Amino acid sequence: MALGSQLRDVVDGFSELTAHHIRLARVELAQDARFIGVRVGVIAALAPLILVGYGFLCVALALVLRRVMSADLAFALVGLVNLVGGVVGIVVAARQLSEKKVMHDTLVELEETSSLVVRREEGDS
Repeated sequence: MALGSQLRDVVDGFSELTAHHIRLARVELAQDARFIGVRVGVIAALAPLILVGYGFLCVALALVLRRVMSADLAFALVGLVNLVGGVVGIVVAARQLSEKKVMHDTLVELEETSSLVVRREEGDS
């Protein structure tokens, strides 16, 4: 009977541990989704303002440069600088997104739990 009781306790403990892991995963996933969603929303809301203002500034810069070089060269130079700046910005943003570890805490907890279970089983052998 004692063995059956201990086995029931182990099963109950494992069920409770699994339930806690699932709750942690849900909370962490919701936080990660909220973090990403808010940033995407801000970018989407401000992008049109930035694009219009930036377009006017680029035209103004090309018109100023036209005084010291041909108009086509001035517009090409402004376009090239924008292209390089955009590529660098996208690379930086993509790197930051790739470094964001989704559900990191949940995965760490699962690894710790599984290593404890494995050590426990090895100790029982």
